[in-house]
Amino acid sequence: METNALASSTVMVVDDEPDMRYMLRVALEGAGYGVVEAAHGEAALELARRSPPEIVLTDRMMPRMNGDELIERLRDNEATKAIPIVIISGTRGVQGAADAVLGKPVDVDELLMLIHRLTGREI
Repeated sequence: METNALASSTVMVVDDEPDMRYMLRVALEGAGYGVVEAAHGEAALELARRSPPEIVLTDRMMPRMNGDELIERLRDNEATKAIPIVIISGTRGVQGAADAVLGKPVDVDELLMLIHRLTGREI
């Protein structure tokens, strides 16, 4: 029953590494989430404007538009400014306007708990 509720929840995964997007997709879909993917910030911004996800997971270092600029642009848009954003990156840095930061490699259980906390969902 909860799986059906989660299935309507969309997580956007933004990373220029196809293997990372695949790993996150498998983990998130296994937990009942719908997943949309983008390989860089420009594509993610366009997707988010058309159909805002419930939460965004983004890498920091990407071509065309990096994660920090993506976050800034999402926060500047009325339709997307309240979406929780998690940076998932191999580089350490400040959290900035993101709601949380996780390092690579990702601990899937920690990620799922964080998503549940940021979206207000029950585990």
